[in-house]
Amino acid sequence: MQEIYDIDRSELKALIRGYGGVDSYTTTQAATIMELIFKMAAHMGLDPLKRADFFEASKRIFNIQLIDMGDYEHGKYVFVPNHVTEFDGLLFGTIIPNMLVVAKSDWGSNPHLNEFINRLFTIVCLIRKDNASGISVLRKCIDYLKASADSAVTVFVQQTIADIDMTTPEDVASGVHYIAKKADAAIIPVYSEQVSPEYPTRIVFGAPIICDNKEDFGAAWLKAEYRLRDSISDPAARVPVLCEKHQKPISLRDF
Repeated sequence: MQEIYDIDRSELKALIRGYGGVDSYTTTQAATIMELIFKMAAHMGLDPLKRADFFEASKRIFNIQLIDMGDYEHGKYVFVPNHVTEFDGLLFGTIIPNMLVVAKSDWGSNPHLNEFINRLFTIVCLIRKDNASGISVLRKCIDYLKASADSAVTVFVQQTIADIDMTTPEDVASGVHYIAKKADAAIIPVYSEQVSPEYPTRIVFGAPIICDNKEDFGAAWLKAEYRLRDSISDPAARVPVLCEKHQKPISLRDF
């Protein structure tokens, strides 16, 4: 069984390299990766159709280490992790039960990929730079949190894949402040190293962000992210390796 798993792992590494890295694959390529991870989970004796088993498989494949993670299965939370891979949505979608992930519109338009996602967690798709879409997503997030005493939403507030060092407070989506206020949910900052099948991936959870005004949220979020990244040691947090598009300042990108 170990030999089969090693073959699968080599295939995963080759796929990621062939797709240009963990931050640049398409939704069709993401579906291919999902198929392989489902197969690897089964070889581990796990059921990839179960959320907890899928996340456990992901932990093993990417050597994920969760640091200072609280009991988030009870209560209402808005997770606001940094965003450095196309795998982030799948990871945070399965990290705890009852998760809704705000995803880019592409992730809702690929039926094959959705076959996998819809079995594991809920997504709501955002058309970036579309005000009507943004308002709709805000309402759906609030309704989702209000519908259950134990629920969570993940929002990638950078709105795209980017290093936090290339992110300004103005780039950060302040709508999560409104979501949290309306749903009486805590905003939890999370810093994740870029997932890799070759290196350990450390994910650090922080104390809830306390911010009175949404105008100050971007700066507060970045401050929390820097603090969490700097807390990673032995060795220090890996610098994300991003494709050319994702190296550009967010304000200069053509979405």
